[in-house]
Amino acid sequence: MPGKESDKNKTKKYTIEDLSNLTGFSRRTIRFYVQKNIIEPPSGRGKGGFYYDNHLSNLLEIRLLQEQKLNLNSIKNILRGTGHQLKEDPEKYVRDLRVRYEIVPGLEINISRDLEEKKNKKILETIRMIKSIF
Repeated sequence: MPGKESDKNKTKKYTIEDLSNLTGFSRRTIRFYVQKNIIEPPSGRGKGGFYYDNHLSNLLEIRLLQEQKLNLNSIKNILRGTGHQLKEDPEKYVRDLRVRYEIVPGLEINISRDLEEKKNKKILETIRMIKSIF
C-alpha cells in the first residue's frame, strides 16, 4: 500500500500542541492552514490526529516566507512547487501592509507601512490638520 509506505518515511509524530510550541503558530492558525490546503491535513481524526516532520518543515517555511512579506497564496504556491512565477514579478506576491487612520466615521486614510515608518511625524501632523477640518 503506497499510503503505508509514505507514513513510514515521515518518521516522528507530533500533536498539534507540539507543532504550536515548535513553530510559534497557534493551534487555530495551524488548523486554518490545513483548512485552506496550505499544509496537508493530519493523519487520524480529532484528538487522535498527528502530524509529521513534513508538517513541521512546511510550517517553519511558512514562517520564513511570511517574514519576507509574501502573501498566503504565494506561500501556498511555493509549498506546492508552483511558485516559479516569483522570479518574473516578485512585487505581485508581496503583502501590501497598510496602517489605517480614521479621520471621522466613514472616512479613513490608509498609508503604506513603509511610508508610515519613514515619515511618521509628518503623517501624524497631517492627520491632525485633516481632523481639524472635519
